[in-house]
This record gives sequence, C-alpha cells and structure tokens, in this order.
Amino acid sequence: MKINWFKPTFLTKMEIDMPHLVSVLKNQLSQIQVDENKKILKTILDFFEKNDFSLLSSQEIYFLKNSKEDIWADYLIFRYKFNFYPKLHIVSDFPNYISIEPVSACNLRCVMCYQSDNTFTGDQTFMGMMKLDLFKKIIDEASSNGTKAITLASRGEPTLHPQLSEMLEYCSGKFLEIKLNTNATKLTEKLIHKILQSGITDIVFSVDSYTKENYEKIRLKGIFDEVLNNIKKFKEIKDTFYPDLKIATRVSGVQVDKNQDPELFKNFWEKHVDHVVMVPMSPWWDTYNNSTSIAGKDTCGFLWQRINIWYDGKCNPCDTDYKSTLCVGDLNENSIKEIWHSEKYTKIRDMHLTKNRQNCYPCDRCPFES
Repeated sequence: MKINWFKPTFLTKMEIDMPHLVSVLKNQLSQIQVDENKKILKTILDFFEKNDFSLLSSQEIYFLKNSKEDIWADYLIFRYKFNFYPKLHIVSDFPNYISIEPVSACNLRCVMCYQSDNTFTGDQTFMGMMKLDLFKKIIDEASSNGTKAITLASRGEPTLHPQLSEMLEYCSGKFLEIKLNTNATKLTEKLIHKILQSGITDIVFSVDSYTKENYEKIRLKGIFDEVLNNIKKFKEIKDTFYPDLKIATRVSGVQVDKNQDPELFKNFWEKHVDHVVMVPMSPWWDTYNNSTSIAGKDTCGFLWQRINIWYDGKCNPCDTDYKSTLCVGDLNENSIKEIWHSEKYTKIRDMHLTKNRQNCYPCDRCPFES
C-alpha cells in the first residue's frame, strides 16, 4: 500500500496564464546565481514548454496568482525541491521545510490520530508547550539558512498555545510559505484577527466530513456546528476587514470511511475556503503495533524532505513516529543544521537506501514511501 502523502488530492482546481508564467520564468533565469537552482529552473521550464504542467497543483497556482512575479522563480524552485529531492534522495544543505510543534496536546481525540493512544496522551513527558525563546531560536536559524517554508502543527493543536499570535508575528516576512494547521475548534474573533494580521500564507482547517453525524464520529469531542461557524467566521472577517489579503484557506479531510463522498465534501466546503483537499488515511493511531506486512518497500521521502521539531526541542524525521523513537537530535544541545546532517539522521537515510528499513523501528511497520 503506497501512501501518496506528498501529493494530497486537491478537489478544487485553479488555472493560470501559462504563457505569461513561462515568459516571467525565462526572464528570471539569468538572475539566478546558484548553479543548482538555475538547473532546477531550466528543468521546470522544460516541463512547461512541453505542455506538461503536472508540477503545478492548485496550491502552487494559487500562490503564484497571489504573489509578486519577482518571487515566482524562487517559489517554484523551492516547490521542486520539496516534491523531488525526496524522490532523488538529495540531502539539501539545510532543511527547505520545517514543521514546528507549538503544542503537543490536542483537545480532540480523532479516531485516525495518535492522540487516541492513551500511552501517548497519558504520558506527561510527551505533553507540553514550546517556550517562546526556543521558538525564536528555531525561526532565526531557519530564516538565516534559507528555509523557505514552515508549518506550525505536528502532533498537537497549535491554537491551544497562549502565545501563538506572538509566534506568528515573529515569523512574518521570513519565509515564502508560513502555514498553520488547526482543527478550527478554538477560533475566536480575536484570534482570527491576529492570524490574519500575522502574514501567514496558508491556513488549513482539518475537517473530515460535511455532515454533523459523520464528523462527530470521526473527530471525537468536536462539535460540527461550532467548527462550521468558526470557518464561516474566518471567511467573513477576512472578506470584511482584509479583502486584499493573500492568504490561502484550505479544508483538508482524511478519507476514513465510505461515508465520506469526496465530491459532496468538495461541494459543501468550497464556498467557504479556497481549496478543498482529501488525503488517504494512514495507520498512525497506533504506529508501534502495526503489522510489518504493511511496510513500504521504497524509501520514505520524509527523510529528505523535512524535519519535525517538537515542543521541547527534540527533533524527529516524521510524526508517524509520534513517541520519537527515531529522535535524531535535541536543539537544546545542537543546531538544526548539525542535526540535519547528524550521524543518526544519516544512518536512518542509509538504512532506507540500502533496502534495510525492516531493521529500522518503526519504519518497519509504516507504509509511507517516496
């Protein structure tokens, strides 16, 4: 079973003036100073000139249409690295993308999530909130070393952090993409204004259904009507007070059961957000007891694509390993760059490359592949 996590299915579609895009990119080609990036941009142009636009999802098109043309090349080079370095097994000098966890706890207990694992949520060593000083240290190192995108999310619900607005404000203007993932249960008017004023580029509302009954069976402790009203409120405030703001809103659903019709899901939510996305369910609610029979045979692209930083500074290749068995370092002891190139991280990558992931726990029972 191959989980295509790197390319979630965008149910909503967007278009862009491709001849104009190609023209802009050609003009910017001569301005690229780094040989590696110039080569990537030439590759992208080769695709486009052959009328192959498979590199562009609705997410990328939306960004291009709502951003200044002078960053189009930088953005598409970053997205190429994000999507293809994991497949090509290229370790960048510094992570192009970082997932940061403001909070490890969550107020919901979704059936497909590790928050339903009592051995995780019941262990206080896993539960906590990131200190603002540590967060700023992460942002400073990431922005100074060329990271292009960050996501505030991972194991918990970030809107539970009392200093989330300060965190978002500190990130402003330092990355091409700043994304916030939320279950939308705690979106007050005050917080919505803070989010919209912060300069983030993407907000993802994790909502898996379009009916109250199905939603509340999946997202235990969630109240569908409250979530729907919060998402409507977000759009209303954005349209009323920030009509020129270029922030992409997305409803993302996990395909949990047969009662979730993707077309009806799209039809219900597309009037409230810019994108509607459906992703396949991964068996990560109890990763450590999965059968090894479901393990991917290929390498896991997360090892070359990202680094996850937990609330306490511990770093992990992914959050499928939510108890951090694979912990590759601690920011209280080393820098992000040191951890990214550490012996531990390199060893895990090598085990995947040499077809030995069956000897790497819990990769030996995880279906994710490049």
